[in-house]
Amino acid sequence: MKRLLILLVTLSCCLVSNAQKEKDFASKFMEQFEYDTAVNCITVSPKMMEQLTKNDLGKREHLAEAIQKLKSARIITATQNGEHYYQIAEELLKKNSKRFSHVDKYQDKKNYGSFYSRKDKTGKTVELILIHLDNKQNKLVVVNLTGDIDEEFIASLSKNFHNQN
Repeated sequence: MKRLLILLVTLSCCLVSNAQKEKDFASKFMEQFEYDTAVNCITVSPKMMEQLTKNDLGKREHLAEAIQKLKSARIITATQNGEHYYQIAEELLKKNSKRFSHVDKYQDKKNYGSFYSRKDKTGKTVELILIHLDNKQNKLVVVNLTGDIDEEFIASLSKNFHNQN
């Protein structure tokens, strides 16, 4: 009886700890396309991000500092039917509107996209999602950043996309 009680307590602790781990947007999106070969996801580790910023430190020091605060960057691509996958991504974000809030959008003749964010209980941005569609090539790119994301970093990214389009 004692062993059974210990087993039940252990199992319930495991369930509680697993329930507290929140999946990022990229994980939730990729669950829908586990067997779809048109959709791919790569994860860029903090160490790799650090290597990428070393080459460009002088030019964009504040951006490099912000990148160092990131935990991960996940990049999802769909090389065909981008419009279809864009709509699914947008619907998933809107469906979870209590978790993700719309930050900004941009559009021109050949590209459009949106920024979404997720904040923790203290109001800090802990996840930033960019969904981008290249209309000309019908390709989707989703960039999902997690970590300590400040407003200056978001504004800088948003400004760069507005200036490119």
